[in-house]
Amino acid sequence: MLKQSARLEVKREDRIYQLNLPDNCPLGEVHDVLYEMRCYIIARINEHQKADQPREPEQPKESEQPKSE
Repeated sequence: MLKQSARLEVKREDRIYQLNLPDNCPLGEVHDVLYEMRCYIIARINEHQKADQPREPEQPKESEQPKSE
Protein backbone atom coordinates (compact mmCIF):
# COMPACT_ATOMS: atom_id res chain seq x y z
CA MET A 1 0.00 0.00 0.00
CA LEU A 2 1.23 3.46 -0.84
CA LYS A 3 1.31 5.60 2.30
CA GLN A 4 1.32 8.86 0.37
CA SER A 5 0.23 9.94 -3.08
CA ALA A 6 2.66 9.62 -5.97
CA ARG A 7 2.96 10.82 -9.55
CA LEU A 8 4.72 8.72 -12.16
CA GLU A 9 6.02 10.56 -15.22
CA VAL A 10 7.50 9.27 -18.45
CA LYS A 11 8.88 11.66 -21.06
CA ARG A 12 8.84 10.74 -24.75
CA GLU A 13 10.18 13.30 -27.19
CA ASP A 14 8.14 16.45 -26.43
CA ARG A 15 5.32 14.64 -24.55
CA ILE A 16 4.96 13.85 -20.86
CA TYR A 17 2.73 10.99 -19.71
CA GLN A 18 1.58 11.06 -16.09
CA LEU A 19 -0.12 8.64 -13.73
CA ASN A 20 -1.35 10.01 -10.39
CA LEU A 21 -1.69 7.53 -7.54
CA PRO A 22 -3.76 8.53 -4.49
CA ASP A 23 -2.53 7.91 -0.97
CA ASN A 24 -3.44 4.65 0.74
CA CYS A 25 -4.03 2.83 -2.56
CA PRO A 26 -3.20 -0.89 -2.57
CA LEU A 27 -0.43 -1.88 -4.98
CA GLY A 28 -2.56 -4.77 -6.26
CA GLU A 29 -5.22 -2.26 -7.24
CA VAL A 30 -2.60 -0.14 -9.05
CA HIS A 31 -1.56 -3.29 -10.92
CA ASP A 32 -5.19 -3.97 -11.92
CA VAL A 33 -5.74 -0.38 -13.06
CA LEU A 34 -2.56 -0.40 -15.16
CA TYR A 35 -3.68 -3.69 -16.74
CA GLU A 36 -7.07 -2.17 -17.63
CA MET A 37 -5.32 0.83 -19.20
CA ARG A 38 -3.03 -1.47 -21.17
CA CYS A 39 -6.02 -3.46 -22.47
CA TYR A 40 -7.75 -0.25 -23.52
CA ILE A 41 -4.68 0.98 -25.39
CA ILE A 42 -4.14 -2.36 -27.14
CA ALA A 43 -7.80 -2.44 -28.21
CA ARG A 44 -7.48 1.06 -29.72
CA ILE A 45 -4.27 0.06 -31.55
CA ASN A 46 -5.98 -3.04 -32.95
CA GLU A 47 -8.97 -0.99 -34.12
CA HIS A 48 -6.72 1.48 -35.94
CA GLN A 49 -4.64 -1.27 -37.53
CA LYS A 50 -7.78 -3.06 -38.70
CA ALA A 51 -9.17 0.18 -40.15
CA ASP A 52 -5.90 0.89 -41.98
CA GLN A 53 -5.71 -2.53 -43.67
CA PRO A 54 -6.93 -2.65 -47.27
CA ARG A 55 -10.04 -4.76 -47.58
CA GLU A 56 -9.98 -7.74 -49.91
CA PRO A 57 -13.03 -8.38 -52.05
CA GLU A 58 -15.24 -10.98 -50.47
CA GLN A 59 -15.30 -14.37 -52.14
CA PRO A 60 -18.75 -15.87 -52.70
CA LYS A 61 -19.55 -18.78 -50.45
CA GLU A 62 -19.72 -22.25 -51.96
CA SER A 63 -23.50 -22.29 -51.63
CA GLU A 64 -23.69 -19.02 -53.60
CA GLN A 65 -21.44 -20.09 -56.48
CA PRO A 66 -23.12 -21.42 -59.61
CA LYS A 67 -22.90 -25.19 -59.88
CA SER A 68 -21.10 -26.52 -62.92
CA GLU A 69 -22.63 -29.57 -64.53
